[in-house]
Amino acid sequence: MRTDLEPPSWSGAAHARNLASPALRMTYQLRIHGAHHVGTSGPLLMVCRSEGILTGAVLHASVPRPVHVVANEAMSKALRQGMMAKAGVVAVSASTAIEAQHRALAALDDERAVVLTGSTVSPGYLVAMTGVQVMPVVIFGAEGRVATDPPRPRSRIDVYYTEPATIEVVGEPWRVTTRAAIEERVRQLLSDAERTAAMRAGRV
Repeated sequence: MRTDLEPPSWSGAAHARNLASPALRMTYQLRIHGAHHVGTSGPLLMVCRSEGILTGAVLHASVPRPVHVVANEAMSKALRQGMMAKAGVVAVSASTAIEAQHRALAALDDERAVVLTGSTVSPGYLVAMTGVQVMPVVIFGAEGRVATDPPRPRSRIDVYYTEPATIEVVGEPWRVTTRAAIEERVRQLLSDAERTAAMRAGRV
């Protein structure tokens, strides 16, 4: 079942990208790996486990096209909903989780890129409904001592983008078992990407 909700603001996401890139590059040592995998068009679901408050800004700043970030818990706690909406970010709370999924779905239907951050929204529904390719994203260094604190200025932030993968949707999209199988496959892709990125970054 499709949603009649409007997708998040594309111009807002583009504006956020234009602002975030120079600001973060002036404040941090931003190292980007594999951003070419994101491409410049077409639907794409990116999944990143980072819970830091800067996660959204880092993602905006490091890709070659506007992306719609589905906020993690730290972003939802610390940033105003109106501010996030203007940046094309999808806010999430206990009362708006289903709406957030539907807004992300509307963006994918419009052939945009969406990033799920933290653990606020599961990818199973979105992949089951669209068959969209999934890209794991790994970020190191974007968190302070607690998730709502930014890292120290001039610290290094590494962002690893991996080649997108197609996940076969077996079964009816609305079935819990279908979505659970997709979520397990995404978890495996993320774990593999995190292990590879950690090796490249010398963290293992």
